[in-house]
This record gives sequence, C-alpha cells and structure tokens, in this order.
Amino acid sequence: MTTKLKIIGPVCTAATIHLAAAVPNFAWLETRAPETRLGFDNSDFFPVQPRLDGPDYPVGDLPGLGVEVNEEAVKAESFRFWEAPHLKRRDGSVTNW
Repeated sequence: MTTKLKIIGPVCTAATIHLAAAVPNFAWLETRAPETRLGFDNSDFFPVQPRLDGPDYPVGDLPGLGVEVNEEAVKAESFRFWEAPHLKRRDGSVTNW
C-alpha cells in the first residue's frame, strides 16, 4: 500500500497506527512535527495519547485506541471557530492542506 495518510489529533493518530499495524505493506504515516504547537494533541484534553518514539509510533496495548479524553477539560473550554487553510496549486485547483 503506497498510501500517504495525514493525521490530526490523537484519536485519528491512534486509529491510523492500528490500521498501519494491520496492513503488512503500509508505506508511511505523515504527521506533524512534535515541535509544531497547533493544539491538536493538547495533553490537557488528551492525557493519554500516542507519542512518537524516535521516528516511530509504537503500537499500544491499552484498551480501545489507547486514547484518554479529559472530558472535564473539554467541557470547560469555550468553542473557537477554526477553518483549515485553503491551499491552491499553481493551476488554481484546490489541494489538501
């Protein structure tokens, strides 16, 4: 499988790690660099989540996807609208950000 997957957030990351572990010819997993602070993996909201170990994500052995959500922290946070960037190629077509 020569598929490139972009992941955002710990739930999607965990699900993709499980998919990658199940597919014998999974090629690669694209993720944001740990120093990119966009808030998608905020440990206040997700105290237990996948973490890079060097260049790899270890396949966890926790129940389910292995992600814990701090529901109280999420409830205390107010909604902030955010729109993903709209990127265009040179020919004017829209591409995935």
